[in-house]
Amino acid sequence: MSFISIDLDGTLLNGENEISEENKKAIQYAKGRGIEVIISTGRAYFDVQTICKKAGISPYIIGTNGATTHSKDGKVISSIPISKERVESILKWLNERDFYYEVFTDKAIYTLEKRREYFYQEIQRMKSTDLYKETATEAERQLDQFGYVLVENYPDILKQEEEVFNIVACSFDQKKLAEAWDRFNMIGELGVVSSAEHNIEITNISASKGNALEKMAILMNVSLEKSMAIGDSNNDLSMFRKVGYSVAMGNAKDDIKAVCTTTTLKNDDDGVAHAIYQFMENYVLQK
Repeated sequence: MSFISIDLDGTLLNGENEISEENKKAIQYAKGRGIEVIISTGRAYFDVQTICKKAGISPYIIGTNGATTHSKDGKVISSIPISKERVESILKWLNERDFYYEVFTDKAIYTLEKRREYFYQEIQRMKSTDLYKETATEAERQLDQFGYVLVENYPDILKQEEEVFNIVACSFDQKKLAEAWDRFNMIGELGVVSSAEHNIEITNISASKGNALEKMAILMNVSLEKSMAIGDSNNDLSMFRKVGYSVAMGNAKDDIKAVCTTTTLKNDDDGVAHAIYQFMENYVLQK
């Protein structure tokens, strides 16, 4: 038994934030031959569910970088929140340094209204330059997620009763972003990854895509060695390390491609479909 774990942004989703018809067909092809499909992403479950429902697929969903896992019918399999005390200290630090940030719970993505407006304006300025156009376009797609709740200040977020699973901090200032990475990476109870050049993503140290896949493999009685993971970013590295067949998207950076078994086409060229058919032909059907 095998499974296929697929990242969303820059991987299964094309530049229009959609799952192409070819990718849908390939997923159905794999499922029809007994291969379970798992969506593994930094996005929140409710956002992923909306995307999958529109595409007519119902996979397992690993959300918020491994902090949540849901079954195909939407039941919670596991959840690993950040402690409330730690959330407060993170938001205070980010707020003092004027970061744009998003706080992911199981019900919403909380963010400060004025910071979001400023970040959007900054994106538009960056898009007008050739040097940062690609990064700015990627940041703009982030703002298309479903489930935003805009608040006035960070204490409004702390008042919420929901558990927090992921905090995304954004900046186009790489030095500022590196400072945040170093700050939170040194805290033993936190894990820090990145899904794009403009952000870092903070979770509980026990939460990662790789750890979630390991739990899913045990639950499903599936071999990790016979399974595939497809992705494009730093937050996909943990799942690449767990599976026997790892695939970097053609649009991934060279350091991501270097650690993978192979490289597929870009996300705008149905790279996921290409990878699935190659996997099925050369790695599954041959065994």
